[in-house]
Amino acid sequence: MRRAVSSLVLGLGLLFFCTALSLADGQNPPPGTVIDASSDFAKLHLGAPSMEILPDGTYVASHDWFGPKEMKSTVVFESKDQGATWSKIAEIPNQKAAMLFFASGKLWLIGWMYAEGDIANNSIVIRRSDDGGHTWSKPTDGKSGLLLSDRRYFCDPAPVLIHNGRVWKEAEAVGPREDSDRNWATGYQPLMMSAPVDSDLLDRDNWTFSNPVAWTHHPGLGGWLEGNALFDPDDHMLIMMRVDDIDEGGKAARLNLSDDFKTLSYDPKSGFVAMPGGCKKFVIRFDEVTKKYWSLVNWVHPDDVDAPDKERIRNTLALVCSDDLNNWEVRSIIYRHSDRSKGFQYVDWRIVGDDLHFVCRLAWDGAPNCHDSNYLTFDVVKNFRTRTRDDDAEDFAKTRK
Repeated sequence: MRRAVSSLVLGLGLLFFCTALSLADGQNPPPGTVIDASSDFAKLHLGAPSMEILPDGTYVASHDWFGPKEMKSTVVFESKDQGATWSKIAEIPNQKAAMLFFASGKLWLIGWMYAEGDIANNSIVIRRSDDGGHTWSKPTDGKSGLLLSDRRYFCDPAPVLIHNGRVWKEAEAVGPREDSDRNWATGYQPLMMSAPVDSDLLDRDNWTFSNPVAWTHHPGLGGWLEGNALFDPDDHMLIMMRVDDIDEGGKAARLNLSDDFKTLSYDPKSGFVAMPGGCKKFVIRFDEVTKKYWSLVNWVHPDDVDAPDKERIRNTLALVCSDDLNNWEVRSIIYRHSDRSKGFQYVDWRIVGDDLHFVCRLAWDGAPNCHDSNYLTFDVVKNFRTRTRDDDAEDFAKTRK
């Protein structure tokens, strides 16, 4: 079943209206190109940014909403000029936390849904678009995109990996939280889901699901979420999880997948990895040119180490890389603002030649805090492979008054 979507004219009108409204009081424009903006900075926020580049060069981006005025939908945009201008092409009701990816000649998204018809709240679904994101299939059962619905699930837009002929995606079953002072992410139980890339991805029978793994208590840590499906240098499949690390802000956790893709395991004694910015959501991708893993993260800058809660330090966006997923290097600062109410977060990105093209959920002037973003933006990191700390961006507090 196909669903009609909002018109291009309406989408452009909404974008121009929101942007004009947002900057009407003389605030500085945010860095990059604005794709979308909140109409109410205090009560409506943009979440779950995702992007994909289609074979014809079209860029597609999406986001959902959160906050007191949350709209239960995901909106989709396209750019025909490599991110210079954007137009709204679709709105998908009840879709949350969508991650876009291209496979087998089609555009897809995976996320979770609010309750609709016979589909329970927090069900994992996949949708297909045959026209570049303008219209989308509707999940109704296990043959049309309903993948997991036997309990509550969660999956913010962590990346989809295509590797060794399969599609890989991390998701989380939702269980009880532990009884501790900092427990907000202790109920998330990661699992790996995968399917042959050339199969009908809307058919649940083509997918393999691992067991979910419950969080093990660690003093000072508040759980895990938003994992990345990855392969290590030995081609073993794994998940790297964001870890809520209030004190240092630089931990991730590794969970290993068995060769039959069904058993996910975690060693609480050796499973942690020191990763800059690991306590906020990150996207890790492998670069075939350098044979390194790269990410854009919210590194805790040395000037911010006195902050009591490192999870809420999102005012630095840093380019990091690793040869083995265990040892990470801060290569260069891409965005920096000494005002801790700013946030450059939840970045999704693609390699285009020598550059990184990315979308960002951005909390800028007028946002209530670093978390409650008021813009979705697009920008480019030029010559990312050769950047060093000598190429660090200047503090926006100094360059924009």
